[in-house]
Amino acid sequence: MSKSLRVTLLRHGHTTSGPVYRGRVDVPLSDKGWQQMHAAVDGLQPDLIVTSPLQRCANFAEQLNATVKHDERLLEMDFGAWDGRNRDEVWQEQEEAVKAFWSAPMTVSPPGGENLTQVTKRAAAAMQEHIAHALENDLQHLMLISHGGVIRCLLGHVLKMSGKGLFHLYLPYAGVAHLKVAHYKVAQTDEHDIHISLDLGYEK
Repeated sequence: MSKSLRVTLLRHGHTTSGPVYRGRVDVPLSDKGWQQMHAAVDGLQPDLIVTSPLQRCANFAEQLNATVKHDERLLEMDFGAWDGRNRDEVWQEQEEAVKAFWSAPMTVSPPGGENLTQVTKRAAAAMQEHIAHALENDLQHLMLISHGGVIRCLLGHVLKMSGKGLFHLYLPYAGVAHLKVAHYKVAQTDEHDIHISLDLGYEK
């Protein structure tokens, strides 16, 4: 016995904030960002959308024709004291701390913030929980709307990538990645197996 599920990971579009550490700072989409996201979902028909509660994700999700849930585990990485600050200014003031973070992002955190191991743990737990719910309810298409850092961590989790390798995943504003989930249940037993893979051949 088997089931399949499509999971779409959608990053928010361009925002009004400029070149800042855009973590928990709650900035809106720009007009360009709204256009990018509408173009990204054209032709997609998710049964369920789970979104970060920040407005650059949630406001768009609420406009789509699907059931929408908010999940704080899909919030962007917490940049702590750097959150909302201009990247160049932070570099000038805290060069050594910035270098330390980018050289070992899985274990080193911005002051008062998270590292990528923590982001991966919470985001992967959220994804697995929502996938299980979708499979239990025979849904066909689950969409998660989140942030660049979170989606890179989710892809890294699926592909078993190292921390620094995550930054080689180019994910533009309103970027989309598709996952294919296969769920197998052995007849007359309680054994289950869920396999998640990156789907490079998805067609709308």
